[in-house]
Amino acid sequence: MRPVALIDAFLEKSGSVLAVLPLLLVLIQFAVVLLVYVFKSGSIQLQESLQYINALMFLGGAGYTAVRGEHVRVDIFYAKMTPHAQARVNFLGTLFLLIPFLILFWMSAVPYVTESWAIMETSVEASGLPYVYILKSTLLLFAITLSLHAAADLMRHGRALLGKN
Repeated sequence: MRPVALIDAFLEKSGSVLAVLPLLLVLIQFAVVLLVYVFKSGSIQLQESLQYINALMFLGGAGYTAVRGEHVRVDIFYAKMTPHAQARVNFLGTLFLLIPFLILFWMSAVPYVTESWAIMETSVEASGLPYVYILKSTLLLFAITLSLHAAADLMRHGRALLGKN
């Protein structure tokens, strides 16, 4: 199996695994509302868990969204281009926009997450979740999945530009 196909398969599978998170998010939010308005009680941990699920859902799903081509795109001109011209736009966009962004993101995220793990950062709420360092680690999940997508895109569109598709 080609590296591009392996990366795409991995990102597709990760999207399938993460697909349960919106339902989980809705169920937990419903539980929070039920606790507050029906039982006059609350749970900081349940409320904070919504942030964890949301972060995992969006940051973990970035590579999946990109591989499916479902990310936001302004395609006024792109849609009318030939496949070769689209490959050129995708290749150059990945090379000159996505890769520099990822480099800066990695340079910022790694120290941020590492420091959080070093102190085993916890919630500012006394009864909150003691795993803020795990929450911050979802930034690295975002960087990993988007970096994999960028590598696959460069290979995919590079081959198309060379006429090897």
